Amino acid sequence: MGHPISFTPSRRRRNLVAAATVAALAGIAPWPALAQGAFPDKPVRIIVPFGAGGSDSLARALGERLGAQLKQPVIVENKPGAAALIGTEYAAAQPADGYTILFLGGGSLTPVLVKDLKFNLLRAMRPVVCVARGGMTLMVPGTLPVNNFREFVDYAKKNPDKVNFSYTAGSILLAGEMLKSRAGFGATPIPYKGSTQVATALIAGEIQMGIDVPLFYVGMIKEGRIKALAHGASERSPSLPDVPTLAEVGVPDLSFAFSFGFWAPAATPKHIVDRLNAAFNEVLKEPDIRARLAQAGVIPVGGPPEVHSSQVMAEQQMWAQAAAAIGYKPE
Repeated sequence: MGHPISFTPSRRRRNLVAAATVAALAGIAPWPALAQGAFPDKPVRIIVPFGAGGSDSLARALGERLGAQLKQPVIVENKPGAAALIGTEYAAAQPADGYTILFLGGGSLTPVLVKDLKFNLLRAMRPVVCVARGGMTLMVPGTLPVNNFREFVDYAKKNPDKVNFSYTAGSILLAGEMLKSRAGFGATPIPYKGSTQVATALIAGEIQMGIDVPLFYVGMIKEGRIKALAHGASERSPSLPDVPTLAEVGVPDLSFAFSFGFWAPAATPKHIVDRLNAAFNEVLKEPDIRARLAQAGVIPVGGPPEVHSSQVMAEQQMWAQAAAAIGYKPE
């Protein structure tokens, strides 16, 4: 038989301290995981730096489903102006806690598109997810006496003082200037705040050319109030399958490609960005969202955050090369 264990006061204190330490560690260890899992516990805001209509409707559709994934309300706020700079700077200045994210087209806020741009998107924000890729579409009023791209170019050359074109961002302005340079016609750029105003101006004949993301215009194009003459991506738009690409109409070296994605302030913790990324990737699997993207004329992408930053860097390089090729300088 063994001898009973006897505790001295000092040994008893050491064991009590050890037991307390183990208990404390057991209580503390799960807290980081609990803290990471707590996001979100309040509504999330999506900032859209453009006016209502156009990409705004896509942000709202995605935001609604994001809310279902996060089990929190998602609120979309439009903050247009200064070629997307106002809303983007606002989003970048918000607390880096994942509760304010930005929805932006990849061609926006490229240095060659905005004069004296001090804001660096890739430094001030971190990518969350690339949700879609596509291209912009060349459109004209339904009443303009042209039915295809070549007829429009001939019309523009014969009426050099009667052709105005719209833009709502620097990428669209450069796209118009590139098209003018390659096709050899003149047109006067006119700024607008959003796709709603552009559609109104096209239908009224205030402008004779518009280049924009097609999603807001599809219904008006199908009704004949607006004509779509060419699409700027490498493949035809899913929502406008009868509209040829720029390459198909004889301009093979010109592209109006872009991507859509979400961003968070640069200091947002990785686990929060990963949580948002995972939620968006689940949203992109939903059949009705994929159908909605196809209707909008874009192709779903998804994947890790790095996919979006790589896509945007490639787009910024594309715009820089295009600007250099025609000597474009932002005004």
